[in-house]
Amino acid sequence: MSQPQQQDDPAADAARRALADRLMAARALMLARIRQRLAQAGLSSTQAEDIFSTTLRRADAAAAAGRLVAEIDDQHLLALATAISRNAVREESRRERRDRERQDGAAQHGLTTTASQQPCELDAPADPFLVLSGIDVDVVQLRLRGATWSVIAEQLGMTASAAHRRYFRAMQRLAAGG
Repeated sequence: MSQPQQQDDPAADAARRALADRLMAARALMLARIRQRLAQAGLSSTQAEDIFSTTLRRADAAAAAGRLVAEIDDQHLLALATAISRNAVREESRRERRDRERQDGAAQHGLTTTASQQPCELDAPADPFLVLSGIDVDVVQLRLRGATWSVIAEQLGMTASAAHRRYFRAMQRLAAGG
């Protein structure tokens, strides 16, 4: 695989920074809206910072891809950021629901873990990548080789957002030791 070519464009970087600064200026308003949506979805408001971070990251990705220009007026930028955060809250809500369904299914089948079944330091595999699925290993390896999210997505047949999410979760699993 060849390394993706990244062009350093100072004007584009400055525009992306300006957009990020404008979103950060509206941080309090955005966090209030995000907390409201989390409450409506029955989720903890402690996730608001993560959702805001996701919003910043996705807006930056749109700007980097040329789908968001720095000249967008504040009202439209805020509307876009609100839509991005609304989608992120929906994703979080779906993830929480899937986790609950998995736990409920495991409990119904008597698959609850006891204290003696909890993993310990000695249970950690010698190769930390063994805790990841094949596709997660591919995402991590491509990213560590410098591939962009869009290149990873194209090669693995997923969206750039899904590639980023898989990478982030894989890194969390690696950091947690499995």
